[in-house]
Amino acid sequence: MKTLLVMVAFVSQTLCFAAKQLPTVSQVEVERYVGKWNAVAALPQRFTKKCIAQTADYELIGEGTVSVLNTCIKKHGKTKTIEGKAVVKNKLTNASLEVTFDNFWTKLFRVKGDYQILKLDENYEYVLVGSNNKKSLWIMSRETSMPAEVFQEYVDYAKTLGFETSELVISKF
Repeated sequence: MKTLLVMVAFVSQTLCFAAKQLPTVSQVEVERYVGKWNAVAALPQRFTKKCIAQTADYELIGEGTVSVLNTCIKKHGKTKTIEGKAVVKNKLTNASLEVTFDNFWTKLFRVKGDYQILKLDENYEYVLVGSNNKKSLWIMSRETSMPAEVFQEYVDYAKTLGFETSELVISKF
């Protein structure tokens, strides 16, 4: 019962908190964006608590809708996955999405997360994704690493947006 009350309080606080919309990239070609991304660094999340690395696989499943498969890679190669769906909220840019995951708590409390594409290189090799409340942030690459100067550029940009970049966890692929 205590756990349920804590979850209700957490979800209520999350839903009541109206975060300011972060500036996104001007345009995302969803067809180019889908595919596999490797999280080079990320702010810690409940799902990724014991992860040494993480990946995200996106697949276009309808106009403005993308399937999401997040994988947590643990020590000794064990994995944990969570599936969900992302729906484009801003059809002019395709850079602002709403994500729901297919698990008990998100269904029970109808929890939805915002997914803002904040920085994306022209070749769709590197991306910075975050949430408006600044509690979620990922620096991702099509490869398992990225050049140090590009990584620093993305970290610096996230910092200018108000993200706590000192808490970023670097993946160990």
